[in-house]
Amino acid sequence: MRDIYELIRQRETEIERLEKDIERVQNEVEALRLAAKLLDDATDAPRPVAVPATPIARETQGYPTPVARPATTPSPSPSAWASAKQFP
Repeated sequence: MRDIYELIRQRETEIERLEKDIERVQNEVEALRLAAKLLDDATDAPRPVAVPATPIARETQGYPTPVARPATTPSPSPSAWASAKQFP
């Protein structure tokens, strides 16, 4: 037969361990409640809206504005392809 006092000590140790676990879980729940409140407050706040930027008028100070010309790409000539290295 087991010693009754030893059983009582084991139960008390188990109760202490469970109380610590309960306290830890309560702290975690409180932290989650705080985080949920912060996230909820963040969703209630109006979100910033992107406003298109208006172009700022530059002062030309008397300089002529360059005329945009279309870019021309040189077309490959037959001689360019003839001089290219050929692979077998």
